Amino acid sequence: MSTAIVIFTHEFEQIRQRKISTSSNFEQLTAKIRKLTHRVKQEWSNLSVEDREGLKEFAYNWLEPPAPKGVFSLKLEIWAIIYFFYLRATNQREAFRSCMKAMNTLVETILDAVERQEPSYQSVLSDTLEQLYSGAIQGEELKPEETRDWLRSLSDEALGEV
Repeated sequence: MSTAIVIFTHEFEQIRQRKISTSSNFEQLTAKIRKLTHRVKQEWSNLSVEDREGLKEFAYNWLEPPAPKGVFSLKLEIWAIIYFFYLRATNQREAFRSCMKAMNTLVETILDAVERQEPSYQSVLSDTLEQLYSGAIQGEELKPEETRDWLRSLSDEALGEV
């Protein structure tokens, strides 16, 4: 898995630096990202500590990359605008969007796995489920579309207690 992480990290940096030039490269990278996402989802606990830390560091860096300063920041913004015009002109916007969507899913999957691994998360989840099953939480009947918001608020409330 370590080798896979290095390969994927290199390819992700190509996106960040806008060095991918063809739609098929985006499609290939999207397929690889989806494959890695599936593997992370299915085998997180089987990965080595080093691989989990590498993926966690990657996810955090992807969400909050080091901020460029000064003139370099302006150059980067101009380069990004030019690159997006290039994507539009070469009809690669959809391939790029798919790749970015897959990347967001990978990062969310990694962060979910990290969160599930936290002992406090498991404790709060167990307590919340126990309250639900014991009937300690009573209220009015929810419509199907309201259930997700209610569960989220319940979870947020329980996490607030931690």
